[in-house]
Amino acid sequence: MPNRTASNLFIAALALVSLPLLGRAADPPPADSTPVLSGAQIEQALQPHPAMTRGFGARGLTRGDAAGAQQSVNLNIPFELNSSALMPQASTQLTALEQALTSASLGKDRFVVAGHTDRKGSAEYNKTLSLKRAEAVKKFLVSKGVDAGRLETIGYGSERLLAPDRPEDPSNRRVEIRDIGQASPVQ
Repeated sequence: MPNRTASNLFIAALALVSLPLLGRAADPPPADSTPVLSGAQIEQALQPHPAMTRGFGARGLTRGDAAGAQQSVNLNIPFELNSSALMPQASTQLTALEQALTSASLGKDRFVVAGHTDRKGSAEYNKTLSLKRAEAVKKFLVSKGVDAGRLETIGYGSERLLAPDRPEDPSNRRVEIRDIGQASPVQ
């Protein structure tokens, strides 16, 4: 019987030691392991939903003319800490974005490149940093051949959190791309 008690104690101790390891398995993956969206996935996210454009074709209106008709996608673009300098791994996601923006279906549309931060830091600092990051994304896209006139930049700082219940969550640090419709023809 004493041998059995020792075995039970050993198993109980092993279970207690293993709990922290088991708990880590349920943790979400780190922010830098967010999957990169393909150009096709970005293009699909920026496509209008059929219900949004139904009935507008006869009047010659474009997606940007209808309130709420803008399509958007949030991208995890890695930047250096407290900086607008793109990290080397950002090029993969930005190249996919460039492919989407130059696709046949989106090649004539205009876009807003909006930078967002979490709530760490002052509101003024975050707004400035988010604008600089949006401008860095625009600069990359223009260097790859996207017409600068099709891209507007804005920095929201922490005004529009993706996870408002978790203001310091890394998911709030992102670059949002919004389709604002086709450019007006020059007359």
